[in-house]
Amino acid sequence: MERRGWSPVPMTMLAKSNGVALTKHIADVLAAVEVLRERLNDQVPDEWWLGLLYAALLHDLGKIDPAFQERLKKAGEGKRNGGVFEVKPMETAKPDIPHSIFSIFFIRPERFAFADPSLAHTVISAVVFHHWRESFPDYLLGNQEYRIKEKAQELKEGRQNWVLWSQELITELTLLAKKYGLDPAVMGLNNTLVEYLSFNSLGAAGLLIPPYTLVYLPQHIKARVAGEEKRDRARIFIAGNLMRADHFASMVEDSKTGLDMGAIETGRLFTTGEIEGILQEKFGRPDYWQRTFFTRHPELQGNNLVLVAPTGYGKTEFAYLWGAGKKNFFILPIRVAVNKMWQRTKDMLNEMGAKGDDHVALLHGDAAAQTFANYRSQGDLDSEGNTRKAMQLARHLSRTYIIATADQIAPAALRYPGYERIFASIMNGVLVIDEVQAYDPRAAAIITHLVQQNAYLDGRNLIMTATLPPFIRKEMAKRMHLSDDQVIRLIDEPEFHGVASSCRHRLGFIIHTGDYATAAKEIIQAAARGKKVLVVMNTVKAACKVFDAIQAELMHEQLYIKTALLHSRFIMNDRNKLEQLVFEYMPNRAKRDTSPCIVVATQIVEASLDLDADILFTEPSPADSMIQRMGRVFRRYAREPGDFAPTEANVIIMIDAGDKGRKNNPTLDEGAHKKKEKSDVQLASGLGSVYNRDLTALSLVILLMATEGQDHSFMDKIPEKLMTKPWQDCFKKRKGKSGEINRQLVEIIRELTCSTLLLTEGQKQVWVELTYRTIDEMRQNEKLDIYDYIKTYEETLEILDHGYCSDCKRDAEKLFREVNDVTGIPVEREAAFYQRVRDWLANKMIADLNFLELDVDILPEFTVSCPYLVATSNGEKLKNLNVEAMLPVDSGRGDLDRVRDRLERWLDGIFILDLPYDQVKGLVPKDEQ
Repeated sequence: MERRGWSPVPMTMLAKSNGVALTKHIADVLAAVEVLRERLNDQVPDEWWLGLLYAALLHDLGKIDPAFQERLKKAGEGKRNGGVFEVKPMETAKPDIPHSIFSIFFIRPERFAFADPSLAHTVISAVVFHHWRESFPDYLLGNQEYRIKEKAQELKEGRQNWVLWSQELITELTLLAKKYGLDPAVMGLNNTLVEYLSFNSLGAAGLLIPPYTLVYLPQHIKARVAGEEKRDRARIFIAGNLMRADHFASMVEDSKTGLDMGAIETGRLFTTGEIEGILQEKFGRPDYWQRTFFTRHPELQGNNLVLVAPTGYGKTEFAYLWGAGKKNFFILPIRVAVNKMWQRTKDMLNEMGAKGDDHVALLHGDAAAQTFANYRSQGDLDSEGNTRKAMQLARHLSRTYIIATADQIAPAALRYPGYERIFASIMNGVLVIDEVQAYDPRAAAIITHLVQQNAYLDGRNLIMTATLPPFIRKEMAKRMHLSDDQVIRLIDEPEFHGVASSCRHRLGFIIHTGDYATAAKEIIQAAARGKKVLVVMNTVKAACKVFDAIQAELMHEQLYIKTALLHSRFIMNDRNKLEQLVFEYMPNRAKRDTSPCIVVATQIVEASLDLDADILFTEPSPADSMIQRMGRVFRRYAREPGDFAPTEANVIIMIDAGDKGRKNNPTLDEGAHKKKEKSDVQLASGLGSVYNRDLTALSLVILLMATEGQDHSFMDKIPEKLMTKPWQDCFKKRKGKSGEINRQLVEIIRELTCSTLLLTEGQKQVWVELTYRTIDEMRQNEKLDIYDYIKTYEETLEILDHGYCSDCKRDAEKLFREVNDVTGIPVEREAAFYQRVRDWLANKMIADLNFLELDVDILPEFTVSCPYLVATSNGEKLKNLNVEAMLPVDSGRGDLDRVRDRLERWLDGIFILDLPYDQVKGLVPKDEQ
């Protein structure tokens, strides 16, 4: 049947609305795949590369549809001169289907010549799902399946026209196919499939199983049970690398970065010898422990490992050596640590004679601003252009070293649409995960699943951390099939036999009132003795209160001691200045100012700042967190074996007994006071919101048991002792009240406040082991309810093990981070911010506007991060920015519209916070005003 609208005139078929020809785009994707094959060829079977090349050749054949071409033409109008592209679609257009699904009508799978027949299915699946839409399940077995039948009938009725229509494209692609050693006969109208789908649904045919939807979970589980792991790896490899090549080719075609297809894997791999040499220069000796370790265990280099090592012992250098000769992915928990690791890696490569900026990528939410500031600080004349190029290469995972926050990589474990791109990249390299103890149990479970999936795909993982709960270590070892030799405690290695018995810390306790007056006196007395005092609180609110108490006491005693308050709710520039000030007060270096000081901070100092204090006052927190805090005391002795602990406690654990009822309300009678006092016993701030209460209490109880006995012989019998009084009264039964059990724990501490406890490096590790092991062993005990922490971890893992798939990448990222913070501008800075933006815009031509300057030069002067519940604590909604107030008044109307649009998009997600801001205390919560 001849249809109107068909044209035998040769035409240029489009890949996109920007005018890129379809054959050009397919050629670019093939070129990108070829670059991957040249640089990563030793990782996988040759047939997988052949399958990937076929997928690249075939992935956009569905764009041949005249209806699709018409849409591209219309979308491109206004951007190009009319008449350039001779696209003549059918005059009568039926509803079309996604181009990736339509592609299968032009693939002849019987012409594939794979030794493994399953690869044909893998290639077709990669083609169909390389662009995922939420509606895809409906096309297979839902309310859209009729569209595929209609399309098949349309092909059947107009077969001759479709053959003619596709011939020009297939002829051009034939030349490409031959160039890459592919059989062009795989392209062409698949008459058998056309006939079948004219009467049957695509989903019922069993040809395709969508990889991202729970509806098809049973088929995926069945495939794995059947032992088809190799097929699953091949699918991830082909689908993921097709996405990489396709996305990269589109970026090069769309952008003005000057990149070519060869940049899909840019930078070079650095050999073991090169890294050994630069580390030898750094340490000033050839027998540094990292090199000695791999000389003794060469089989472990580049193999799956867990490394538990104290902070400051050179885990990062260990990771560089472990991943030598490979592409490296480093993920860390916080941006500050990521930024430092990024700079550290670049510095190492610079010293090696390679330009670090050409080999190391930064990947997190503020990476563009950080990268732009880096180029500008170097005097780069094209900071904006180089930043744009660097960020594109980072997002496409093209550099040798990818340094990222965990939220950029770990959500791939949730199998959101397109997750294969991440795993395909990692399985060709190595994955390093630092400081696992910093994650909450749900995030830790997701990371556990991430390394399991990577190991399943033959990727390599290095988990390195200062402390690692045994239940996580056990689970990771099981899921990665690690032998005992692959789980390393550094203090057990020959070079560190003296470290386990080394001691830097003597622990003591004080009990303070809820207004922190008692604690403030103790803190000031320590500073008055010439000490550098670090105070770490669990919450910003508590940190501000103890800082106020210290300031009031200093004023009362007419003393001057350098003080600083540091937490997360400072404007960015203020926080950077405070961090620098804090480092100047108590730097970790041999020669330093010895004057006393007091620094009050939250747990942000646990991993982000290299501080060295003389004494620590800290609220209780879980054992692994406490060890991180203790690592900031006598840090100068961290790598030296021996006993450096003072005769008096240099780690003071502050217990909030809540004895503030009478003071705050002297009119209370004795009975009312006792009731209030009982309810005010908190132990510490943030229990239940920042830290698990029972995990924190158990960490304390184990220390108290050791302090009481002044030995550690009880350690194997902790579950038994917990069932005896007074210890069992420190934990709530199923229906117990927290105020009662906190009070019981305080009473035990009161009896021990004159005692101190030495804690060696080895005993710190045992402390963590015991805490989590005890929780695990007590899980079936109905008399104590202390299992919530591990339960959350295990339940999350169970959900993931049952094939959980996130519907989209954004949801997966939110689930991993559980972010409830908002970025905003304090209301009192609102007018100044608008004026600052107006001044910036007034001095710029529209064509010259570089909004990265806004990120680097202006936003850090005004923006602060704040929990959503704090920002809306009075029930008010977040206030949006007034973009109109930022616009210069003397610009032309057209310019104003363009600037307004760009400002709205660029500042999306930034709000006005109705909270006062103080340069000393930061953003002040409502209940403190």
